[in-house]
Amino acid sequence: MGYRLTRFIINTTSDFPDDAQQFDADFFLVPDERKVVHGIVRFPDGTPAPAAVVKFFRMLNPLDDPITTCDLESIGHAITDDCGEFILGPLPSDINVIVKVFYLQNAAVIGTASPYIGTATPVD
Repeated sequence: MGYRLTRFIINTTSDFPDDAQQFDADFFLVPDERKVVHGIVRFPDGTPAPAAVVKFFRMLNPLDDPITTCDLESIGHAITDDCGEFILGPLPSDINVIVKVFYLQNAAVIGTASPYIGTATPVD
């Protein structure tokens, strides 16, 4: 059995006393039957594939062949980290998941990203 954290909203203008710099709270996990998929994408030589896109699909017709069907519904995606690892979920516990991995050699980002800063005038 898994657990999930329920959603909490902390309003920093009204939940904090006027003189407080810290807000203390307890968060409780609740039981969750949904599943999480974790994996590693590797090249044929075994090295990890960073920045690969892992797409997850649900078959719309459960009687179709999962290898050849194109009748799929996208249920999410993940991008691998520098170690080729990804995690996706939570997923419903009553479906079969089809996984497709996409990798473009030149799409991998190495180093830190530099933000693009520009200006534009809104058009009415």
